[in-house]
Amino acid sequence: MNIDNLRAFFKTVYYKSISSCAKELYLSQPAISQQIKALEKDLKTTLLKRNNRGVIPTPAGELVYQYAERILSLYDNMVKDLQCFDNGYVNRLTISSCPAIGQYALPCTLHEFKKKNKNIVLHVEHNFSSEVICHIREGGIDIGFIEGCYSDENINCIPLGEFKMYFVASGSWGLKNLPKCELFDYNFFIIHRNCASRKIIEETLLEYGVDINRMKIEMESPSIESIKSSIAAGHGLSVLPYISIKKELYTKTLTIVKVDNIEFNYTYSLIYNKKIRKKIKFDFIDFIKNSGKNFFC
Repeated sequence: MNIDNLRAFFKTVYYKSISSCAKELYLSQPAISQQIKALEKDLKTTLLKRNNRGVIPTPAGELVYQYAERILSLYDNMVKDLQCFDNGYVNRLTISSCPAIGQYALPCTLHEFKKKNKNIVLHVEHNFSSEVICHIREGGIDIGFIEGCYSDENINCIPLGEFKMYFVASGSWGLKNLPKCELFDYNFFIIHRNCASRKIIEETLLEYGVDINRMKIEMESPSIESIKSSIAAGHGLSVLPYISIKKELYTKTLTIVKVDNIEFNYTYSLIYNKKIRKKIKFDFIDFIKNSGKNFFC
């Protein structure tokens, strides 16, 4: 099986369009069609069918698409690791992290680790915790940081600690205390439902008799920065991790609002695939265990 043919199929299904795939891969549409036909010949099955909206995968195509994502990820990571050798670097460490940790806690830690390990390349991406777990299970990523903890026959989980979340409002917000019954009076900007912290927010509010479905949800977003901008502009309230708002609290563009005695707490963990041995991965795990948490931003 040719990896370029598999990539052409994967991108075509992703975009639901041969023309869009051709543009991304800098090939002609006939060339993409030929690659897909060659893949179908190799696999001895039909992978695509056309409809009025473009192309869609057959049931066999759906299966191949799921595997293709993993195969291409592993292949691309292998190529990048080999490029590190060619460029004089000893190792490449890949990290997938949930947004709160990846954007606000990890940068300083990675800087310190890089100072101690100069001949490495760090690749960091931000994903929902559920996606991080999938990446670790499939072996395409070395290290994962997630909200909560997850382990199975392939994945080890190392709990690292606890973060707090707070109700926040604009720095010019006049009310520093708010009864929970008045939460329903204000627009609410909430983290996306695919974020693990969203479930923690919903469950905690429900424990205190607050049903999030009755609140005035103005916007839900996977971007904490987008939510912070809306809150800082005075458009409403939110619940955000403390690590993501430390700077804004210092500059007084955001403020914490106490709502009765409601507290939000969640744990965070490091996960890795224990069946894939890689020295730099375990060096990083030891660094985090021994001192890495002290360097969280």
